[in-house]
Amino acid sequence: MRLASVYPIDPVAGVIITSCFALLFGAAGVHKVRDLRQFAEVFAAYDVLPGWLSRPMSRIVPGLEVLLASGLLIPVARERASLAGSLLLAIYAAAIAVNLRRGRRELDCGCMGFGRSRSISPGLVWRNAVLALALLTAGWLPWSSRPLNWLDVLTIVGGVCAGALLYVAMDGLLEFSRRLPRPPTFARDDGAGA
Repeated sequence: MRLASVYPIDPVAGVIITSCFALLFGAAGVHKVRDLRQFAEVFAAYDVLPGWLSRPMSRIVPGLEVLLASGLLIPVARERASLAGSLLLAIYAAAIAVNLRRGRRELDCGCMGFGRSRSISPGLVWRNAVLALALLTAGWLPWSSRPLNWLDVLTIVGGVCAGALLYVAMDGLLEFSRRLPRPPTFARDDGAGA
């Protein structure tokens, strides 16, 4: 017997989580569509795809994000949208990790909106990996079939607002932590010189 079938997710929690991700993908897609040229430059700078494929993919990704946002809100599409969204977040994490490995820490992540720049960091890799896992879990585990009532609707609205604020706060902390001065490192005294 599967654990997931014994303990299904409450639909309120499921709707909150998938709605937060719908908001995230929707906002990301819209800000990319607003300046496709700038997004194409940021996308190409990652240098993870051949040049001939980079431009068409930079046109597809914003539409995909908007499509994922819609799919997460439609119950019959939720599982597939959560799988595709998790995969997209994992791809973003991998692209950032590859460029960090190449030593390209100055690369703009493209996640702050255009006109505001943020360099890639290991924190962004972890953030995207955790988000991918959370979305996959909420989208693929079964939900209980209890009906929602008016209190559930208020809880969902409050939960989505809280989730959005939490994401913005965590994103701000990631940015702030990169601006903190690094503590000095001191050479270890092994006692050989005394």
